[in-house]
Amino acid sequence: MLRLSKIAVSSSFVALASMAFLSSAVQASATITEYDGPGGSSAAGSTTSMPLQAAVDSQSNMWFGQFTKGNVVRFDGTASTEFNIAPATGPMNIWVDAADGMWLSAVGDELINIKASGEIVHHPLPGINSMPMGVSGDSKGNIWVARMWTNKLAKLAPNGTITEYSIPTFLSEPTGVTVDQYDNVWYAGMRSGKIGVRRAATGRFNEYKLPLGARPMSVSYHPKQKSQNVIWFTEEATNKIGSITQTGVITRYSIPTAAGGPMMAAEDAAGNVWFAEFTASKIGRMRADHSFTEYPTPTALSEPMGIAVDFNDGSVWFAETRPNKVGHLVPND
Repeated sequence: MLRLSKIAVSSSFVALASMAFLSSAVQASATITEYDGPGGSSAAGSTTSMPLQAAVDSQSNMWFGQFTKGNVVRFDGTASTEFNIAPATGPMNIWVDAADGMWLSAVGDELINIKASGEIVHHPLPGINSMPMGVSGDSKGNIWVARMWTNKLAKLAPNGTITEYSIPTFLSEPTGVTVDQYDNVWYAGMRSGKIGVRRAATGRFNEYKLPLGARPMSVSYHPKQKSQNVIWFTEEATNKIGSITQTGVITRYSIPTAAGGPMMAAEDAAGNVWFAEFTASKIGRMRADHSFTEYPTPTALSEPMGIAVDFNDGSVWFAETRPNKVGHLVPND
């Protein structure tokens, strides 16, 4: 069972200017509760279990994968249930579908579906050593995954057929994927420095180049987020989060902490954008007015990575890679 510790935190930061936006200082507080993952917490600097990603289903269950342990965990706020995904290894990204089935990409070149009943179904991907990154689904029941080392997007149809689509830019190294309300499939080209999209209506690709040095790490869209026509992305190396519109208009925002290392981001129903700062061990929030607040995690050097919004109550869950913990942040404002 997961164990907990709780701390209330308060912080105030002035947001840096980005594009044409200037932000004012924000004073805010939040209550953060940490829970040890199955197997207990580990010392800072350890990689035991290594929770990477996070997802929240419609019942407010929090899902996360333990990368080095090879398990996926469902936590209902009180008790945890573990799912062993062997023979697959290395659970990476997680996506929860409308029926509360859970999908994940695994290092062992698989897409895995954990159904609401608890049944685990494995879908091997063609080829080997593709490093599946990101997973998301469209309105037709197709599941999409980015294959980082083969430079492709793969689609798993409801009948089990897998189709692959080559990304136009050579060695793009896609590290994330998300599907918008139009069934367009967006991806982050980490090596190419581009945000790309495969249009559902035409099957054509559009790619949008970020400024020199930008290396997008993730892309994010949720059907319940406030900004319906915006896809969010993170730039770990250049310390920014950003948005891109359907027509390719890009806006980038520098986060307050230098070298914070934003990894994953998610917008909530009120228009707040939440992001995990891996290097700084903080959870950040950008309000609709583009002002920032940052909340240090109770455990130092926790290196949070995955982040997810619970749309039932507006709280935020995150995965802490080093101490084998997950965190729950409830804003107090």
